[in-house]
Amino acid sequence: MKLLKNPADPGYPVEYLLSRIKGRRSRLTRDWRPFLFGPTQQVSQVSRAPSGAQKDRSSDAAWRNLMKEYQWVYSQMNAQLRAIFAFYFLYAELRTICIGLRHLADKKAGAINELLDRSLLGDEVKDALASSADLPAAVREVERLFSALSENFMGLGETLESGGLRSVEQRLVETCLSVTISSRLHPLMREFFSRIIDARNIMALYKYLRFELKSAPLFIPGGSIGEMRLKEIMAKDDLPALGALVRGFTGSAVERPDPTSIELALYRGMTRWLRKEGRDPFGVAPLLDYLWRCSIEAMNASVLYHTRDLEREFVTAELVQ
Repeated sequence: MKLLKNPADPGYPVEYLLSRIKGRRSRLTRDWRPFLFGPTQQVSQVSRAPSGAQKDRSSDAAWRNLMKEYQWVYSQMNAQLRAIFAFYFLYAELRTICIGLRHLADKKAGAINELLDRSLLGDEVKDALASSADLPAAVREVERLFSALSENFMGLGETLESGGLRSVEQRLVETCLSVTISSRLHPLMREFFSRIIDARNIMALYKYLRFELKSAPLFIPGGSIGEMRLKEIMAKDDLPALGALVRGFTGSAVERPDPTSIELALYRGMTRWLRKEGRDPFGVAPLLDYLWRCSIEAMNASVLYHTRDLEREFVTAELVQ
């Protein structure tokens, strides 16, 4: 996949990486209470790399450290593992592309270079973000590069003209998921992306019903929840049925019918599923579980930073634990 870096294959066996991951996983935050109810200065200290190294305390520190950790894991993977996890890393790097396009729109060239420093994107994609004359040119380059993966990415430039950058971001993510789920995937990765698609479809349906949006959502194919079932809930305008669907899908009830609660339930459901799968000491499951835990730690650290002046009980409800 030319959309990602292609460094030399280190040739390490899977067992080697699993042993390294085991040690790094032990350094992830297991108990968030010290950061919630301890001294104020501890809140900023959570923005660190999973290796435990102290980093800067800016609001973006947690995400930069996550990207650095992804770089390390990717560099330790042999060619076979990289092929298995290629779509995972590409999906993670969509955030980099979207932020880079926003920086272009805001004319923050220096910020783009800093963003790309720890990215796993291939050189051509980085050049599209760092060297394009303006936002439309960058979007056209992203379209050209991703179209080599699938022609379904064609038309991103027209999407920018008709719907703006937010529409480009949405289409890029949704197209990537639909292309991914229709590709040849490791069984565990197929289940993972199927769950990601389910989560996005549920959120799209909830927002449509809750906020009475005019345009009905276009559901991404490939999830385990059938499109017919989603459309039936939509046709009946049945929020309670959607709540029951979330409970059955995640294994937990949603106490407050708001977007944050729905989203957190979906994150927690994925976390529980991966924790169970990751108990297998062999294969790719522990690696996927670790990568997901790193992303959750970055998300929680970001939440803590942005809510450091709010009531701790409120913040507790915003964390994925």
